[in-house]
Amino acid sequence: MSSLPTARSVAIIGAGLGGLTLGLILKQQGYNVVFYELRDPQYDLGGAIMLQPNALRVLDALGVYSRVKSRGLGAQRITFLDDPDLKYTGEYWFGREDIYGYDAIRLSRNVLIAELRNLVKEAGAEIHYERKFTNVVSEDESGVVFQFADGTQEKADFLIGADGVHSKVRAYMYPDVHPNYSGVFGITYAFPTANLSLLTKDFPLPASLQHKLGSFIIAPQNDGGHEMFAGRQFNFPHQDRAAWDAMANDKELLMEMIQRETEKWSPLVQSVQAQVRTPEAHSLSVWQFDSVPKMDRWFSSTGRVIMLGDAAHGIPPSIGQGANQAFEDGYSLGLLLANADGRINLTDALRSWNDYRQARMDKVLNLTLRVLSMRMSTQQKAEIPEELRWNDDGSEGTKNTLSWLYINDIKSDVKQLLEPLGSLTSP
Repeated sequence: MSSLPTARSVAIIGAGLGGLTLGLILKQQGYNVVFYELRDPQYDLGGAIMLQPNALRVLDALGVYSRVKSRGLGAQRITFLDDPDLKYTGEYWFGREDIYGYDAIRLSRNVLIAELRNLVKEAGAEIHYERKFTNVVSEDESGVVFQFADGTQEKADFLIGADGVHSKVRAYMYPDVHPNYSGVFGITYAFPTANLSLLTKDFPLPASLQHKLGSFIIAPQNDGGHEMFAGRQFNFPHQDRAAWDAMANDKELLMEMIQRETEKWSPLVQSVQAQVRTPEAHSLSVWQFDSVPKMDRWFSSTGRVIMLGDAAHGIPPSIGQGANQAFEDGYSLGLLLANADGRINLTDALRSWNDYRQARMDKVLNLTLRVLSMRMSTQQKAEIPEELRWNDDGSEGTKNTLSWLYINDIKSDVKQLLEPLGSLTSP
């Protein structure tokens, strides 16, 4: 029976949100942590993240929250409106300090990643950029040997797959599991908020505007909200990776799609669409709404190869919980590995953690699909069962319905996972 090794080295494939969170907490606990990141350090990740109370609680515990709070824009909810009449249809709360402990923060992904990478480097962890992981060569109780595209090999006690929805680490563990495309993709971009002359001071932002042609989202972001994020969803057939890449690089096509049938939208949305062609617009990109099929486990038979984040449970981005759950993954796994003693069977500990995280992801996915109904046309919404619809009328009684998601205590949860397995160490 394999227990946790005394010499603890961790190789993390992917220097993204979940991997950086895991690496930071493990480094603080004395692990030797090395990151291998495919992209170069100046790569523009684009877009912004709605950091919600469950993620902010993790970032607060790691000392990150105080470093990024002033660089984002506070938010509490997104309002759903029909277009072109802009009639209110519902809302979804991202955060509320008086109930959930935190307001949400909309923050540039580049800013957040840069801050996390600075913290792990300050802690002494190495990040190797432009390293393309290809495969695991071997694994046993002595560790994992893995290889890169240039033919070089490395070894560590643990290999962590934090390499996204198209994970190469998952391909090693589950070669027949591939992301499922939902049939929906988005085109997103950003521009100066001041350019929207039709935007009144009392207009509810962020907002999702539903039309029979699809959904349009507008959300101010970054310090002061001087920048506006915009995105339009489309129903679109499946394509291979090469075709998606070609579309992402065809900026003229993307701008044309944003403005397609523009006359059928409200004047406000038309003005948002027009911004995509202005010199100030930037970060024009595509985003496929993919999900990852449910797997029996997120770790290998030896427990030395482990997945987290989108590699393990990618979900549609409808409520922004994919990124927020990556923080929960990294933090909970870090606490588990750092606080389990050598008497605990490694795979038993990982199974307990995996079941705990999968049960939570099942609830998050259900919530995601329900809120997704708010972005449907009236006809589409009428065709789905009542239990699959999101019903929040904005009344005071609905403000705490997400307590199960936002008010969580991961330290306590991990302690409860470890105690039955024989650990005397408390997180």
